[in-house]
Amino acid sequence: MDLKIFKDKFFYNNFLMNPDKNLSRIQSLLSKLGNPESTLSNVIHIAGTNGKGSTLAFLKSCLSENNYSVNAFVSPHLKILNERIIIKGSIIDDDSLDQVIRECLNILGKKKISFFEFMTACAFELFKRNSSDWSLIEVGMGGSYDATNSIPNKDLSIITPISLDHEIFLGETIKKIAIEKLGIINHKSTVVFGPQEESLGDLIKDNLSQKNSSGFFYGRDWTIKKNKKIIKYEDHDNKIEFQSIGLKGDHQIINAGMCIASLKILQKKEKIELSDNQIKAGISKTFWPGRLMQLSKGLKIINNGSCDIWVDGCHNPAGSNVVAEEIIRMNEKNKKETVLILGMSRDKKIDKFLNNFKGITNEILVVPIKNRPSINFDQVRDASKGMGFNILEKESISEALESIAIRDNLRILICGSLYLAGEALLLD
Repeated sequence: MDLKIFKDKFFYNNFLMNPDKNLSRIQSLLSKLGNPESTLSNVIHIAGTNGKGSTLAFLKSCLSENNYSVNAFVSPHLKILNERIIIKGSIIDDDSLDQVIRECLNILGKKKISFFEFMTACAFELFKRNSSDWSLIEVGMGGSYDATNSIPNKDLSIITPISLDHEIFLGETIKKIAIEKLGIINHKSTVVFGPQEESLGDLIKDNLSQKNSSGFFYGRDWTIKKNKKIIKYEDHDNKIEFQSIGLKGDHQIINAGMCIASLKILQKKEKIELSDNQIKAGISKTFWPGRLMQLSKGLKIINNGSCDIWVDGCHNPAGSNVVAEEIIRMNEKNKKETVLILGMSRDKKIDKFLNNFKGITNEILVVPIKNRPSINFDQVRDASKGMGFNILEKESISEALESIAIRDNLRILICGSLYLAGEALLLD
């Protein structure tokens, strides 16, 4: 059997779809593996709605600047399954991934488990076999019952901004969603918080109090702001100024700030040694695919120098809001007609997502996401009534691009899903 078997659709279909909230399945498999999660030290666990992957990428880059080795578990993958597991700074090689998948499938036997739970167990086993200075773990969805929350020991937790997303699974209100996210907080621990809605203030304080834990809050304990070309991070003990971050978009400044705040907490705890110059270098060198990323001019379908093509994995209203603001900034410098190529999972609420693009684009080309239940033309039309969009349906990203290939001076944005972003990157 070749590794490509594990990258085909039927491999994913062998796992539970939409399982109940329960850690017993992942804990059972981890127990049979000898509890590799218990061997991990120097763990940073990241939950929240938006910015988890970017914050992790900033952390990875900064730690690498002082030659700390870093293992990481992220999701979803954009092109290949290997991307989910990073060993000592690089995505896992085919042979190692092949071996651990086979072994975990054998140990699992006929037991039922979700795909994400299975891959989490594979990651922890690989982390045990390839110990690193730091392990960075991104929550898949939620927190309390996320498979990654089986980690017993964490040196730091990070909660990025919480907003509405995955309501079917996490709850219909932001407070219900926040309860799930706050579930990653351990007793007697420290948590770095990104900007949060004011309505969550008491809930967060009560959660921390119950767990005898402390929070390091944006706006109270640390800030980061951009003034013209200078970005300034500041907390009670530190000030850092720099001019560039490696990821496109002013919204990434907050994610860089959460990274710096986390590193400063770890410095205070004498867990790491990292100079401000190393932090600034790490922030400037950070790369994370699928986040407001411009596709190359080599994309064959659009061979027109007057057009640019951007891809972003935003898939909820908070995400579309920051991307829409970036498009406005681009248009202030270089005005172009914006066309949206949109593909979203069927479980998403799309009216608020689309409303953020009102007045920015007049044209939406709806495409399916490969091998995933996706929104269709009728859903987009019904959700966007009164917003003034001209909506067309296309069978793929390629067909959507071909339909506008002869037009000039377009700014094309492909968004709605990280899975769709992965498709776009494969075309580039």
